[in-house]
Order: sequence, then structure tokens, then C-alpha cells
Amino acid sequence: MAVRFWRIYEETRERFRLEIKAGKAGMDNVVSWVHMIEDETIVSRFQGEELAITTGMKASQPNWLMNLIQEMAKDECAGIIINTGKYLMGIPQDVIDWCEEHKFPLLEMPWEISITSLIQDYCTRIIDQNQDEKRLSNAFMDIIQGRGLETEIKHLLEQRFDMAGTFQVFCISVRRSIDELLNFNHAVLKLENLFGLWKGNNKINVSYGLIRAEDSFVLILNNIQNKYLLELPDLIMQSFIYFTKEHRFFLGIGPSITGIEKLPVSYKRARTAMKMSMETGKEIVKFEEMGFYKLLFSIDDPEILLTYADEILGSLERYDKMHNSNYIETLRSYIKNDRSLIRVAEDTYSHRNTVNYRIQNIKRIVGNELKDAKDLFPYQVAFYISDMVKKEHG
Repeated sequence: MAVRFWRIYEETRERFRLEIKAGKAGMDNVVSWVHMIEDETIVSRFQGEELAITTGMKASQPNWLMNLIQEMAKDECAGIIINTGKYLMGIPQDVIDWCEEHKFPLLEMPWEISITSLIQDYCTRIIDQNQDEKRLSNAFMDIIQGRGLETEIKHLLEQRFDMAGTFQVFCISVRRSIDELLNFNHAVLKLENLFGLWKGNNKINVSYGLIRAEDSFVLILNNIQNKYLLELPDLIMQSFIYFTKEHRFFLGIGPSITGIEKLPVSYKRARTAMKMSMETGKEIVKFEEMGFYKLLFSIDDPEILLTYADEILGSLERYDKMHNSNYIETLRSYIKNDRSLIRVAEDTYSHRNTVNYRIQNIKRIVGNELKDAKDLFPYQVAFYISDMVKKEHG
């Protein structure tokens, strides 16, 4: 859990004599860092969720403060603290009104309070929180990778999580370039803000962990209610909108399990669902809805699947290539329509006698009578694999 503006304000408001002037509704936002700002041009270099402090040295310029705040809000900064008493004796009412309307946190701090002390205090809290998150992330990684639940790890986790409660894992993969790290980090911060907004609205009280694995981003939820799970995947996608709009976002959802010791089960299955999402292009895949694909995507060695598919369908594919026929699709329809020649004829726009002729040839080529579901099952599996490969390679 990242440092949130509301929490840091509550813990320091008396020391720094902070007063909320507007935008209280937006103070559940994450604070990623704190900057001293006297020139609005620096806002373009912000990475998202920054908190700014200004003395208003340029406030004598028309609309300078309003333009600064509007630019910060557009870049989704966490808020601003104005150090009044020298360059700016008070905060203009139109600025206060705008911040209140747009839920942008605006705080006032008297001139005699040291800006340096506040920045040092806040940045230290952020660094300490990041270190705590790193230890938490390492603890979760030890569990999901099967390294056990040692006493030290258990003590760390049980401070924030119901160890005997329910857990569910979401695995996120984003195809991004090195230059898009900033966009990715911003999306992660927006995801963190999502939980802050839920808690701030008293909508949900869920503990969560965020882990940056080598090839994915892992979200672990503890004791989340089912009704909120329905809307969460779409909200996660909105957080990663930069990537979702270009179809470079993939989400796999593992099953809910009870007890933290079973967390590896939900994690592995979430990764399996994520793998299917990546290979099929479907943005959100739930493991429990994968059907037979659960087995196929759980196999780590894809060559095994390809070899099996070739063993089953290879002879028919080679025949089609040599004779310019389409027996493969006839067999697919034959399986789909439960061996009904009439329905296959309708499906393939062919005469029933033509279909019967093709099926007899197919039986001869593959060396199988295809007389019942047991005979057809290997071919159905091979088609599943074939479809997987086609989707993966476009």
C-alpha cells in the first residue's frame, strides 16, 4: 500500500499547521513524491501523483496559480500545499472554488513553517513505505514460489492480512517498450488510487498486495467480496487505459482460495489464465471459465502440444495440401455437429452424399473409424491446440 495524502496529512497536520482549503474528497490519492515548485514548466516533468509545495512567488502574474493548479490536475498530481504569508497572503476564492469542484486537494501552510522540513518528512515517509512494500512483495514471492511460510514472513504478513481468510490473485501482463516505463508506473499508481477511492467511499475494505514480478504485475486480494469482483477487472483496465486502447494489456484471474498457504494455487492458475489472454488476445481471462483450455495452457512446454497436434492431424493436413481439399474443416464440422451428416452438410454448404464421401475418406486417411465420442476426442483436442497456435501467431 502506497502513502496516501489523507493519511500523511492526518499524521502531520498539527506539526506543519496544515489546513485543507478545498478538494478534501480527493485526498485518498497516492503521493508518489513531493516537490518544491515555483515555475509551472516543471509540471511537464512530473510522473504522476506528485504533491507540490509553492510559496506563490509568481502569483502576481495574472492567473498564474490557477493555471498551475489546472495543469497539475490534468497531469493527475496528488495535490498542492501553498505556503502563504509572504508572496501570497491568501488563496484566491476562485482557485479554492475550482479545486473543490474538481476534487483537487488544496492545503494552506503558514509562512513561518519550514518547507524544507515538510519535504524531508514526507519524502522519508514515502521511502520508508516503499521499503516496507518491497519486504512485503518479497514475502509474497516466497509464498507463491513455494518457499514456505517462515516465522518472519508470517509475522510480517499477519500485520495486514487475514491469513485464514480468502485470497485471490490477478496477473497482469503489459507489452511495453523501455520508453513506456513512465506510463506503466503511472498506471500502477492509478490502480493503487482505485483501492483508496473505494475505501474513502466506505465501499470496500480489502487488504491487497502488489508485486512486480519479472514478466508480470501481480495483484493479491484478501477477503474481497464477490460483488466487487464483478466490476474490478474493468476498473483495472481503466487504470491501464494507455495500454488497453492499443490492445497491449492482458489480465488473468485465478480462483479464490481459503488460507494463505494455498496462495500458490491461485497464483499459478492466474498465470495460466494470463497466458491464455496473451495468446488469444482476449483482454480478461478467468481461470474458472477456461474450460478444457485449463489443461492446454497449464503445460509449460508448447512443443509437446504441437507435436501431439501434428501426430493427430498431420496426415489430414498433408493430404489437403497435396490434393487441394479441405478435409480438415470437414472433420472439424463433423466433431462440432456430433457426427450428424445432415448438419455437417448445412454447415459446409455441401450435399449430404458429398459429406458422407469425405468422411469415409477421412476415416481412411487418419486410420480411425470415428464412430463415437472416444474416437473423436483426440481430434477435438488437436483442434484446440491448432486454434491456440493460430491465435498466438495471428
